[in-house]
Amino acid sequence: MRIRLLAAGFGLLTLPSCFQFEVAAQAGYANFAVDGNIGYVNGTSGPAVDQDIESAFGLGDDQGTPVVRAEVDTGVPVITVSAFMFEDSGRGRLNADFGDISAGLPVQTDFELTSIKGAYTFDIPIVPGIASIQPGIAVNYFDLFIDARDTLGISQQTVDLTGPIPLAYLRGEVELGMFSLTAEAGYLEVDVDDVSGSLLDAEAQLAINPAPLLELFVGYRLLEFQVDGQIDGDTVDTDFTLSGLMIGGGVRF
Repeated sequence: MRIRLLAAGFGLLTLPSCFQFEVAAQAGYANFAVDGNIGYVNGTSGPAVDQDIESAFGLGDDQGTPVVRAEVDTGVPVITVSAFMFEDSGRGRLNADFGDISAGLPVQTDFELTSIKGAYTFDIPIVPGIASIQPGIAVNYFDLFIDARDTLGISQQTVDLTGPIPLAYLRGEVELGMFSLTAEAGYLEVDVDDVSGSLLDAEAQLAINPAPLLELFVGYRLLEFQVDGQIDGDTVDTDFTLSGLMIGGGVRF
């Protein structure tokens, strides 16, 4: 009995050295821009002609937007959640039909993209206390809203693609003193029935801890989204990239 009590007591004493619990929260500012092509046809009578985002819709300038991120590190599973909402608007001229809007008409376009990403990864030390790799899974709730209307006030077309997208996910982290470097990427590619598509969601971040509990970071975010096929009875051909720099700060305890 004494041996059992001694073993149990020793286990309790060593538990804090094996268990890690760390919480971090960040908020910052991102400077994103969208680039690529968008095509849309009402119905399935013909293929959608993709059109340049900049010339046809007047989009593509850098836009500032807030970004937020939270992380809970329990030592083995690491849970992260990040979110942003990007908005852009502009005027262009269509070189092909876009839904109900005829080719050649000038259009006013509003582009909105909301991304809420949650990831669950498992921390595997490579160099204990310095470097680790974290495979796992993620889900990106993706809400793409495009509203185009001709400046003559004749016709309008709205595209709304919404839903959770599961991703195979990989994260790596290196910590050297007051500096840390994190890189992560998620990817999905599907080809089901009349729809094919892919999503690449990648991010890199360099952080510095100038004082206890405080961290400052600079990073880069990249989203590459492609979908081609028939969705809800309409034909879509969309291939665009959203990317840009991020800067901000947060707390870690």
